[in-house]
Amino acid sequence: MGVADYAFDGGSCPPALSRALNYRSWGVSDVMQLPAGMLPQMNTSLNCYDAITGYLRASSKIKTNEWIKQYPKQWETVSWFIAERGKRKHGNRTE
Repeated sequence: MGVADYAFDGGSCPPALSRALNYRSWGVSDVMQLPAGMLPQMNTSLNCYDAITGYLRASSKIKTNEWIKQYPKQWETVSWFIAERGKRKHGNRTE
């Protein structure tokens, strides 16, 4: 949820996402020195972040429906995060 909170609201960037974003911007491809288990965390964080920010870019241009049709898998991720954030906002009530 930290990735979604960061993408939607700003604030502190989760460590795995921060590292993944830095690696991407720096063009780092040598991941052999990463701590065990860090690469899957980085990949998952980056995939979620890219899906959410893609959705947000589309929604700012009022092209959300086009984006959803073009990226159905990413929409599954984004819609899950939106639903979970809504549950958390309302105290995890299911109505």
